Amino acid sequence: MSICAIWGAPQSGKTTLAVNFAYAVSRGDKSVCLISPEAYSELSAFLGIRIPEEHSLRAALQGSAGIKQSVYRIDELFYILAAPAETDAIDSDCTDEQVKTLLELARLTFDVVIVDCPSETNNLLAAWSLNKADIVLLCLGGHVSCALWYMANTRAMQTVRSRAVCVSSEVTSDFDYDAMCRLLNVAPNIKIPYIQEAPFLQNEERLLYQLPGKKGRAYVNAINQLYEAVKP
Repeated sequence: MSICAIWGAPQSGKTTLAVNFAYAVSRGDKSVCLISPEAYSELSAFLGIRIPEEHSLRAALQGSAGIKQSVYRIDELFYILAAPAETDAIDSDCTDEQVKTLLELARLTFDVVIVDCPSETNNLLAAWSLNKADIVLLCLGGHVSCALWYMANTRAMQTVRSRAVCVSSEVTSDFDYDAMCRLLNVAPNIKIPYIQEAPFLQNEERLLYQLPGKKGRAYVNAINQLYEAVKP
C-alpha cells in the first residue's frame, strides 16, 4: 500500500538501514518487500543468502513469473527482491515501463515496499522509486565524500523534500554529523546511533536490530521512532 524509498550518498548507511528497517516492520503485522538492485551486497551478507535467478529482481522485472513467484521469502512477512547472486548491473536490463509496473505490483501485493535506491540519480529504479514513493528516507551519511555528494545533488533532494524524513545514520565514530547537517542546512528527524560491532554482526549474519544490551536498545528505539514517523 505504501512505497518507502531509502536514498543517500554512497556509504551513508542506506542498505544497513534498509535491511534492519524492513526486518523491524515485518515484526508487526505488515508484509514487507525489500527491493535492492545492488549486486551481492550487504543485504545478502546480512541475511546470509544467495539469490537464485528465478527468485530475483531480474525475474520480476522481466515478468517471466508473477511477483509472488519471484520474491525470495525470508520469513512469514519479510520478502526481498534483489539482484541474483551471479549478475552485473540490473539497470541495463530493464526499461521504464518494467520498473513502473514492478513498483505498482509490489504496492498492490505488500503492505509496505522498501526500496534500497542506488545513489546515482540516473539509475532507473532509483529515479522511479523516488518518483513513486510516499516517503523518502534521506540518509545523511558519515564521510566527507557524503557531504560533497549532497551538495552536488541539491536539486534532486529538493524534489523529494516534502516527502522526506531525514535520517542521520552514524556509520563511523570520527565524523561530526552535526556540523555536516548545519553545512547542508538540514535538521535530521531521526538519529541512528553508531554501532561499533556492525561489521562483526554482518560477518555473523546477524542484524543490528537483534543486538542485545544498551546499544541494541538504543538502535531498536531509533528504528521504532523511524517507523512511527513514516507509518500512515
